Amino acid sequence: MNYLLFGEEAATMRKKIKQIAEKEKVDMDQVSIYDAEQIDLKYILEDAGSIPFFGDRKVVLIQNATFLSPKDTTGYDLKALAAYLNDPLDSTTLILSCACAKLDQRKKIVKEFMKQCKVIECARIREYDKAETIRSMITQSKLKIDEDALRLFIDRMPLDMAIIENELAKLKLYQDKINVETIRNLTIRALEDNVFDLAEALQKKNLTKAMRLWKDLDAQQMDPIYLIATLAAQFRFLFQTKVLIDQGLTKQAIVSELAAHPYRVQMAMGQCRSYRSDSFLRQLKQLASLDQRIKSGQIDKKLGFELYLIQNGI
Repeated sequence: MNYLLFGEEAATMRKKIKQIAEKEKVDMDQVSIYDAEQIDLKYILEDAGSIPFFGDRKVVLIQNATFLSPKDTTGYDLKALAAYLNDPLDSTTLILSCACAKLDQRKKIVKEFMKQCKVIECARIREYDKAETIRSMITQSKLKIDEDALRLFIDRMPLDMAIIENELAKLKLYQDKINVETIRNLTIRALEDNVFDLAEALQKKNLTKAMRLWKDLDAQQMDPIYLIATLAAQFRFLFQTKVLIDQGLTKQAIVSELAAHPYRVQMAMGQCRSYRSDSFLRQLKQLASLDQRIKSGQIDKKLGFELYLIQNGI
């Protein structure tokens, strides 16, 4: 079975992808991960259409499959993809993933993909529902928590149910009444915040901060391969924002052009205003090279990521 995942809840999407890989008895380290905005489709289909070298099954993941959304940034020949999905290799499970709120069902070919794949929605909770949702979950879990601590927990949590559930499970192990200090010490910041800070530390050549952020993410068992893809997406967004700033677009116009959340655009504008657009492209090229070297077995993923941080943090 092939899968089509869409939605804005990144943690839930990662969880679903991991569950699919486990179902196919494929370790996440062996999953072939491709960025549709960086890799030509023909190479992905060649991989999907070839027999697995290790084990009986293969999982191929296409990230940033924006051809499923109203704004296609891939330039893919979707007829070739449709042809593969009509006659997929039995030993390959193909996953299409797109961080979009809705699929563009105005496109006939998207409707075809929805018929050819199992569709899984990873929708985010809404900002105005977050506080009430978390308060309800706290009540159901019977956690003893100070009001100030609860407000801090709500502020810290992203619009991502998988992360919220994981953090609540962690707090349930705490026996005493939970206060502000407990929340600060036990709960994590959102991945997006850490990646934003990591990108900023690299641009400012702050190696100490970059390594501290990496150690925090490593302690959370964040896969370097996934982190490379997420960091690349951040640098790509900064590059796109910088180009639009240089073209004289306003914040509102950039929000519309990139179909992004206004807060994310505001933060990106502040971060990229002092840099040239080619500095972000340089980071993207290095991350793409590192990703290739890791997947081809030329370098250990953790060592490779740490070397990348050192090279760019000094």
